[in-house]
Amino acid sequence: MHGLQEMAATRTAFTVTPYRNEREAANCYWDGTAPFCAGACPAGYTEQGRSGCGDGACCWTGYKVYCCK
Repeated sequence: MHGLQEMAATRTAFTVTPYRNEREAANCYWDGTAPFCAGACPAGYTEQGRSGCGDGACCWTGYKVYCCK
C-alpha cells in the first residue's frame, strides 16, 4: 500500500480498536490536536501507537500518538 491507502489502513486500525478493559480506558489517551498534530507522550506514559487521525479529526501534518501509563 502507498500514500492514502496506507494512511487509511492505519487510521482504521487505531480508530476502531476498542479499549481492552476499563483500566486501559482510564490510563490511555490520544495526544495531538488536528490539524497540525505534534503528539508526544509525557513522562510516565509510553507510546502504544500513532495515527494520522487517532481519536477523530485527521492531521494535515504530523501524527497523534496513543499514550498509556
